[in-house]
Amino acid sequence: MRASKFASLLLAALSFSSLCAAVPVAGHNLSKRKGKIAPKIVIISMFAPEAEVWYGIDEFDVLARNITVPGLSPLFPEAHCTKDGDICQVTTGESEINAASTISALVHSPYFDFTTTYFMVAGIAGVNPEVGTLGSVTFAKYAVQVALQYEFDIRDIPNNFTTGYIPFGTDAPDDYPQT
Repeated sequence: MRASKFASLLLAALSFSSLCAAVPVAGHNLSKRKGKIAPKIVIISMFAPEAEVWYGIDEFDVLARNITVPGLSPLFPEAHCTKDGDICQVTTGESEINAASTISALVHSPYFDFTTTYFMVAGIAGVNPEVGTLGSVTFAKYAVQVALQYEFDIRDIPNNFTTGYIPFGTDAPDDYPQT
């Protein structure tokens, strides 16, 4: 019961950003709509090496059904599901903006019904070896997000730059992108 409520709250939180554009479907049971995939779990990866570990597993083939979903990252435009649709995997692309737009597009897709789905973010991250070991599972209290930017090799940084990180849409580290 608590897990089902948690899944519902998670879905609500994931779709909060586009609530103002959502149209309520009063009186309809979405889980009984014909043709929708209703996965038991969706595995969320951020980039190719995280996603590829889920491919080629004998017990479940997430590449059996590849569904192109409008709004997903152009680098990863498909959600991958097992033949029965019980397990799906999606790759968001790095950075919070890619994750937010991909998950928003996924949960609003007409191809899926997530009313009883669990979501698992399965990502690679570093850990202090005094705290965790290779392959250990943890929940981070803080996450470092450098957002979308370019990075110059330290050997190529111009003398007047204070860092090699430059935000997208700018020409120098201290510039801000123009809207």
